[in-house]
Amino acid sequence: MSTHFDLVVFDLDGTLVETREDLAASVNYALRTTGIPELAVETIVHFVGDGALKLIQRSLGGNNDRALCNEVLKVFLDHYEGNCTEKSLAYPGVAEIIPGLSPLPLAILTNKPAGPTEIILDTLGLKNYFGKVIGGDSEYGRKPDPAGLLAILSGSQVEPDRALLVGDTSVDVQTARNAGCRCAGVQYGFRPGDFVKAPPDYLFGEFPDLLKVL
Repeated sequence: MSTHFDLVVFDLDGTLVETREDLAASVNYALRTTGIPELAVETIVHFVGDGALKLIQRSLGGNNDRALCNEVLKVFLDHYEGNCTEKSLAYPGVAEIIPGLSPLPLAILTNKPAGPTEIILDTLGLKNYFGKVIGGDSEYGRKPDPAGLLAILSGSQVEPDRALLVGDTSVDVQTARNAGCRCAGVQYGFRPGDFVKAPPDYLFGEFPDLLKVL
């Protein structure tokens, strides 16, 4: 496949996969189990994007007790890993288009922990299309730290200006900028208004529009 890029790196939640229902269910399970009031799904969705710890800290609001946060985080992670594919689905066009991008190298860079990331990709039949999958609990830290993206570039022997990062929040834009890559933003994700803070190089409303960028 001839494209403007030699590598495409994807975010997961809100970009390739609609995961909000399962995320919210596990957050609320963790809150409920520890005696804390549950939150609306859209409230929880707004907290997603900076890793599991930040998600739980935001869900706890003003309660920043470290022991409580660690307890809720553990319950959340355990529950989510066992229930992360109950309602999660690939966005329209993803299952059809991703296989067709071969032999263009593809990778995943997400702030979601590696465990549920691998489970979701495997369950949806997408795992084998990505040469590298880096989660937020890896040695590279979390986006917008560019370390994970730079590791993918190095392993693929691709120069930054020949790589495209596709994501749904300003965190992805900042990560791309920090690594010297270009970024495409999807408007159907978790925080569509987030790009006001950091506009991407390309912006599209449906996943199939990615082909126009490539």
